[in-house]
Amino acid sequence: MTEQKKRTKKPFDELTITDNYMFQTVMADPKYVRPLLEMVLEKKIRKIEVLTSEKTIETGYDSRGIRMDVYVEDDENTVYDVEMQASKRRFLGKRFRYYQGSIDVDIVNKGDDYGVLKDSFIIFITTYDPFGKSWYMYPFETICSWDSSIKMKDHAKRIILNTKGTKDKEGHEVSDEIKDMLSYMDGNAPESDYAKMLDNAVKKVKGNQERRNEYMNLNVFATDERVLGKYSKVVELIRDSNELVSDEILVKLLKITPEFLHCTREAIEKYPDWDDEDIADYVISETECD
Repeated sequence: MTEQKKRTKKPFDELTITDNYMFQTVMADPKYVRPLLEMVLEKKIRKIEVLTSEKTIETGYDSRGIRMDVYVEDDENTVYDVEMQASKRRFLGKRFRYYQGSIDVDIVNKGDDYGVLKDSFIIFITTYDPFGKSWYMYPFETICSWDSSIKMKDHAKRIILNTKGTKDKEGHEVSDEIKDMLSYMDGNAPESDYAKMLDNAVKKVKGNQERRNEYMNLNVFATDERVLGKYSKVVELIRDSNELVSDEILVKLLKITPEFLHCTREAIEKYPDWDDEDIADYVISETECD
């Protein structure tokens, strides 16, 4: 019998810090997010304000907003966005780009000078290794392709923290606190003071009946439903396509990448009993068809 894939809400008592609801709830308190920022950025932050957890920014491009897990501002004109990426995501680099653009548009009002842009850090915590180097951390900034000593100085940095990390980049070691935090987020027992603090916060949320009721009434798939619906229709069209329609034409008509087309066909063949939504969910979340 072919395996069936069902999209179900995770039981409240099984939530961990890497589940979006739990991550947003815990990190809404500055006392939990501030130590994370300080250890990752290796600097002291005098004062921060969590503007809101799961902040929604309306970009104005096509009325499509973007929801951020934890959006923070300090007293030194710097903003921080911390995102939990608990499943493989397509176009990770483009996600960074879109988040950065959304933050900047939100800061700069029409007619303002670019100088009002704030220093920004976008941190993605991934529960998979997006680059296969097994590093605990992957930091990025804009540099010249011909000479890495020349930096753009756009005051925007992006960092990926990898819970599957097992080693440092030689010459760029991260602290034991970061390693233990990532180990805890990967499902292991907390060892450091900060990891234990996070674990206690998770237990406190689970013991809160109001939080339990809130979660039970929450549509945890709301963020991805529009994307899932769009790609479900694409899967249906791919199923119905015949050999008279070339891959080149399909890619152009459906506005997808050749990789997405290939992965969709593989999934349809591997799981013939899955419906279009399950195939779309699988291809988007569990493959690396960038």
